[in-house]
Amino acid sequence: MGLSLWLVPNPTHLQLIQRVLPKQPETRSVSAASYPEITPHITLASSGKATQDTILRSLPSILRPIPVKFQKLEVGDHYFRSVFISVKKTTELVALHEHIMAALDRDGASPSAPAFPHMSISYIADEDGHAERNKAADELRGVTVIEDSETDDADTVGLRCGDSEEGGVRLSGFEGTEVWIVRCEGPVQHWQVLEKIAVTPGVA
Repeated sequence: MGLSLWLVPNPTHLQLIQRVLPKQPETRSVSAASYPEITPHITLASSGKATQDTILRSLPSILRPIPVKFQKLEVGDHYFRSVFISVKKTTELVALHEHIMAALDRDGASPSAPAFPHMSISYIADEDGHAERNKAADELRGVTVIEDSETDDADTVGLRCGDSEEGGVRLSGFEGTEVWIVRCEGPVQHWQVLEKIAVTPGVA
């Protein structure tokens, strides 16, 4: 896959989301490649041709915090989009994405960002099939994901990220406060974070 540029939640939101991501099920057998530990993120761009310096050059001179709003829980037909939450195309998020894609394109990096914008919840191997991906989504709906009917906004979903003793934390999105450059080669557990770039403090 090469290098990817990720928009990552602020530390508090990152921790809350990570605690509810599905793990390998204990009640059924699945591929060892299914349900790896992942970092919640939105892929802004990926390239098999870009270098780390090329990626850095593609970023705006000032990075601002990016508000992210969850839209819908979906089941996909690709390993990296097995179960994911589609994200609303806000002005800020689209502008950042388009800036990066245009800069990488000018550098001949042939960037891509399939199904932008989305946040993957689970990677599930093809050999486990669509049925396993649907099971994972159904389990999320039963425990973690708050569907449209339970919210005031018919165009959003939320995540239950805390129990009642913790105040019943619910997230309908996150604040993106870091951009990571990640080398995505080989199994997910071998991916390497090369650099973390923080947004400019105090700029909204």
